[in-house]
Amino acid sequence: MKLVALAMALAALALTGSATAANRHVVETAVDGNVEADFSYDYNAQSYRFTNPHLTIRRGGAVLLDEDLKPVTSYSEVDPARYFNHQKSVAVRNLDVDPEPEIVLHLWWGGAHCCWYTQVYRFDQMANDYVLTRHIFGNADYRARDLDHDGRPEFVSGDDRFAYQFTDFADSSWPVQVWRYRAGRFDDVTRSFPTLARRDARRQWHWALARRYRTDNVGVLAAWTADECLLRHCDSAFRQLEVLRREHHLGLGWDKTAKAFLRHLHKFLRRTGYMSK
Repeated sequence: MKLVALAMALAALALTGSATAANRHVVETAVDGNVEADFSYDYNAQSYRFTNPHLTIRRGGAVLLDEDLKPVTSYSEVDPARYFNHQKSVAVRNLDVDPEPEIVLHLWWGGAHCCWYTQVYRFDQMANDYVLTRHIFGNADYRARDLDHDGRPEFVSGDDRFAYQFTDFADSSWPVQVWRYRAGRFDDVTRSFPTLARRDARRQWHWALARRYRTDNVGVLAAWTADECLLRHCDSAFRQLEVLRREHHLGLGWDKTAKAFLRHLHKFLRRTGYMSK
């Protein structure tokens, strides 16, 4: 009996030790001038889950924000989006024209392939507090890049409205989309960067050509057409799609016929603003 009890105790100790080893408490710190942000969370390597996300913001040494982070919905999570890239998911940097830096959290919803989002905390001098602005990018990842070399980054992503719109998720594609943060809001500024749209259009077109003898090319062609519309080439893009239709190189996706897909695409691009400007 003593041997059995000893074996059980050793097994319990081993389990406790492995569970402890599997849990990792992480604190990410970012600093700019007198502003410091600490983003902390626990990661369990066995369950691949993040828990206890917490943010602390100090300004001039004083703690102005100290709170647990809440998920966007009841079924989502608050995961550090850059953890598996071995990068910090928190940054302190100036996103707009005022001299005060913002705190930026790069986060992940926790789903199979959705969703990427960012939380930006802006200092409100009148309230001596930080105000949250959240932007959900959805299925398309994003990266911060200073496209116009003004010292402040844009957020380069893809238009998530194209997910599932014309076909299943795996065969969907996203035209490039660029967002700029200014004074507590995100604005779509994609049309200000035609070189980026032109580059993405070439990428989408080459991908579509590789699929022209298959039935799953409509998602890519929809994204290509949107890029072309951003460049004010909508009419020529639809003429090219008509050529593909006559050559029987248009897939069907959710639509029953190629003509139905073209009507669907035209209405969708007009409704989402690609053809209205």
